[in-house]
Amino acid sequence: MSRELSQNERRLAALAAIGLLWAALLVAIGFTLLFVVLVVGALLVIAAAALRGRALVSALRDATGGASARVGRIDWAGKREAAGRRGSAARQRAASSSRRALAAGGAAVSAVESRGQELRRELGAKRAARPAEPSRREALRLNEQAAVLRSEERLGEALELSEQALAIFRKHGDTHGTALTLNGLGLTQSRIGDEAGALDSYETAVALLTEFGDSHGAGRVLANLGALHRGQGHDAQARAAWNDALERLEPGTPEHDRMAQQLGLAS
Repeated sequence: MSRELSQNERRLAALAAIGLLWAALLVAIGFTLLFVVLVVGALLVIAAAALRGRALVSALRDATGGASARVGRIDWAGKREAAGRRGSAARQRAASSSRRALAAGGAAVSAVESRGQELRRELGAKRAARPAEPSRREALRLNEQAAVLRSEERLGEALELSEQALAIFRKHGDTHGTALTLNGLGLTQSRIGDEAGALDSYETAVALLTEFGDSHGAGRVLANLGALHRGQGHDAQARAAWNDALERLEPGTPEHDRMAQQLGLAS
């Protein structure tokens, strides 16, 4: 089986044919055969060398180009892989930092919540240990109980409850409640024979009610003060207190009518 000629071999054969034509032409025009052979041979050698060199250059260019392309592809692939590795490492570091930050934040929140719960428990314990502060309503209740005890002649107990109510009203700065409590306290003091204490309680009550603007209440206390003076045999002082009371008590009220009747008997 014959082998198909390569492109370079076909070119070389064509050059040889051309060389033979030139040789025949040169011989025909008078050149010696030796000279013609040398010239044609030299041309053929040069042509063959040129074709061979061209083939080598083409092969070298193809090989070099392919290698360069492969090198370029390898470089780009390496760069992409390195970039991917760096990105993956960065994402892992960021995720780790986020987890640490979340863990630290969760720990801080837990610490704050724990401290808040501890403070609430301490506050609850202090509130439970500390008795509730008595209110004005409690003081009013004590005054009512003191009045019942006084009517039952349990004067020592009534005196104690009145003093407790007085302390509550004074702590709250309740002027009106303080004055009314002093009036009840004066009634108890006068019954147990503490006339000086009763006199001080009545006079203080009158001054507070006058300052507060409760004229009718001051008149009621003055009526009790007049009775205290009358019991001590101080009739003039009693009448003076009752006259003052009558002027302060509202007309038409039971207190005003009793006071007017009291002054008529006194005269």
